[in-house]
Amino acid sequence: MVCGGVFTISRFEDSQLPDLQMRLENLENQNWHIQYQVEQIKRTNSVIKELKVIDLIFEPTKCDIAVEKINRYLERGFEVYKQFQTESGLVIELARWGINDE
Repeated sequence: MVCGGVFTISRFEDSQLPDLQMRLENLENQNWHIQYQVEQIKRTNSVIKELKVIDLIFEPTKCDIAVEKINRYLERGFEVYKQFQTESGLVIELARWGINDE
């Protein structure tokens, strides 16, 4: 309900918010899991053909350079494979996939 430009909700609606938030989070997790499974199925005949490792250090000049490198690799068909958090930033593994020739 809108009252004088302010949106208000009833006590009942307010009491339902935590339950709805939990349901939404569960759905998001299920969606992520399904997307992961689909990617794994797509990769059945694929292997990593090339792997790049980039340090993304959280300092303005170094961060910009690393982001630019990552973007160039993504444009060339690489995908983020893994990432690890470090004290100074992230280590990101980028992989280019291809069909297994064996």
